[in-house]
Amino acid sequence: MDDIQREITINAPADRVWGLVSQAGWWIGDGDRSRQTRRREADDIDVVVDPTYGTFRIRTEKAEPHSYVSYRWLDDGNERATTLVEFWLSEADGVTTLKVVESGFVSAEHREGNIKGWRMQLDVAKAECER
Repeated sequence: MDDIQREITINAPADRVWGLVSQAGWWIGDGDRSRQTRRREADDIDVVVDPTYGTFRIRTEKAEPHSYVSYRWLDDGNERATTLVEFWLSEADGVTTLKVVESGFVSAEHREGNIKGWRMQLDVAKAECER
């Protein structure tokens, strides 16, 4: 399956954007994370529970503060990994470009649903970081 690649320009410094994207699963849901709960299951695995969308296990694969972080969705509570979500940040003159690539889809249907989701989530990131 093809990757999903999106990017957005955010009128905020990279450290502010990093504060958001360095939270595993920040992109889960409809943008309102106020009713979500989060817990650390292991050193590199976070569990996000959204009352509408369900429970998600996410492993942090790699983090290079203020420039790159990657996460892997974990399937049904086991270690069989699914898609990889990568974020790159680059800053120039206080403006940050945030790029996301999600790869490793097992079905076109799953990929199609996430295409719409990433458009929305990048808009959410922009609004939150520009506040």
